[in-house]
Amino acid sequence: MHSWLKFGVVAVAAFGIIGCSSGNFLVYKDSKHFYVTSTGPELRRILCDSGDMAKIAKDSQLPDALQKDLKDGICNSNKVKERLLATLEGMTKEQRTALKTAFQQNGYDINVVANC
Repeated sequence: MHSWLKFGVVAVAAFGIIGCSSGNFLVYKDSKHFYVTSTGPELRRILCDSGDMAKIAKDSQLPDALQKDLKDGICNSNKVKERLLATLEGMTKEQRTALKTAFQQNGYDINVVANC
């Protein structure tokens, strides 16, 4: 196996482990992918400015306080990654599944990396 191919396999495996080892996960839409804890402008434009995060939170049918924490944690201009991670990690498996399902219902792929 070529060394660059070995590196690619290791990188993909590590990427998957990192993404699955916490409450953090990747979302993909409009040829862009990012972790929900990302602070980049693309996340803000695609998820927050579009109003998608408000729809996703509502569609998740999670408790109102948790919906607010998620919307604020993801879309706040003063985003604190550690606080959002704590919210995500504090959710039950069922709650995380409901959130991910709501993302999918709103046109997002979960834990998929775009092939460029």
